[in-house]
Amino acid sequence: MPTATAPAGDPSRRTILMDFDGVIVREDSLGGLLRHHLLRAPWRVPGFLVATSALVPMIGVPASRSRGLKLLLRAGFAGLSLDQYRVRATAFGTALAARPGALLDDGVAAARAHLTAGDRVVVVTGSEATLARAVLDAAGLQDAELVASRIGRTPFGLAFEVHAYGPQKVRELAAVGIEPPWDVAYSDSSADLPMLRGARSAVLVNVGERSGARVRSAMPGRVTDVRWD
Repeated sequence: MPTATAPAGDPSRRTILMDFDGVIVREDSLGGLLRHHLLRAPWRVPGFLVATSALVPMIGVPASRSRGLKLLLRAGFAGLSLDQYRVRATAFGTALAARPGALLDDGVAAARAHLTAGDRVVVVTGSEATLARAVLDAAGLQDAELVASRIGRTPFGLAFEVHAYGPQKVRELAAVGIEPPWDVAYSDSSADLPMLRGARSAVLVNVGERSGARVRSAMPGRVTDVRWD
């Protein structure tokens, strides 16, 4: 089941959905963990590059992105047990939250402001749950709920059990009882359009021109653009 890490509370509260990478964390958090892991064992890098060179085009295409990332993850974390992965993900996430410039200060402030106002804040991310939870807790967002991708052990190594990307985000939200309409949804990408469409209003964070145009066309009159640091 998806990870929802805070109680639902009063159903009359506003529900605020926030993407993670590009909204709270400046860059790709899981990619950062993978790079960190590989640099700790540089002898892995040549084999990893050979094994994954064919995956780069897949990751660039939305329809195949999820499958490409699953294979990339399996290759990058080969040899790790699930417990070892979780220890490393927690340590990396905690350190990431403390790294100057790694978080979008405006995103963290917005999440805190919503929590202070009594809103229900749910971070919904394609990043992995252990990693994202460590970042949120270290950033002082312990009261934010989390719906995230989940990693498990397979006969071939670590792999996504669920990759919460695109329309899968909406399915994962439904699995923990969070159904549209939600009040506000924040994202930095039109890949989140399935989630954004379910919001009464959407906030696009540092979004590119083409991606923003796609969302505004699908949601006329319901979109605000912001530039965050």
